Amino acid sequence: MEGIKFNLKVMSREGVLYEGEVSSITSYNEKGVFDVLAQHANFISLITRGLTISEAESNLKDIKFDNALMKVYKNNVEVYVGIEGMSPTNIKPSNIVIEEKNSIHS
Repeated sequence: MEGIKFNLKVMSREGVLYEGEVSSITSYNEKGVFDVLAQHANFISLITRGLTISEAESNLKDIKFDNALMKVYKNNVEVYVGIEGMSPTNIKPSNIVIEEKNSIHS
């Protein structure tokens, strides 16, 4: 994936903190540290401890925060920083029940 880049936009309530093409980003979620590279699978995650942005092999930038929401979709990454109540410890699992029902045809 060397040389392939993707779009990153980091936003807070105050406005855009970072916007540009990057080679990779590194962050943390409840499972641990993870990286996002170009053409990464689509996903959404609550992230913590900030974000390390690699614009080029020797150019790294850090954005520090306690929590954020990351959305990766079609080679675009959006990070929403500082959304209240979004710590993984504050989120409880939903009580979702899926029932399978058989239909009877006459």
